[in-house]
Amino acid sequence: MSAYKETHYRSIIKALSWRIFATVATILIVFAFTHKLILSLGVGAVEMIVKLILYYFHERIWSLIPLGKKKHPLSSLPIDRKLKEEDLELIRQKLKELGYIN
Repeated sequence: MSAYKETHYRSIIKALSWRIFATVATILIVFAFTHKLILSLGVGAVEMIVKLILYYFHERIWSLIPLGKKKHPLSSLPIDRKLKEEDLELIRQKLKELGYIN
């Protein structure tokens, strides 16, 4: 179980890396059928921009859907402010004492 939430930055980086691989594949496919490099690169450029935007929104929508996600057992605790490092250390020590972590 991850303690981290997917950030917008991470979604953007994932979308960019996937689009690079997928766009190269599209360019190669178009070139294999047409043998026209300029057409292949043009289709790849348009495809990259449109699908990058679509993928980003797809990722953000899925980050809101609870399907397949596990809820963290401490997520129901009401926290009024950001925890300080010394507070986190006290919590770690207590969880170790109680046998929840090593």
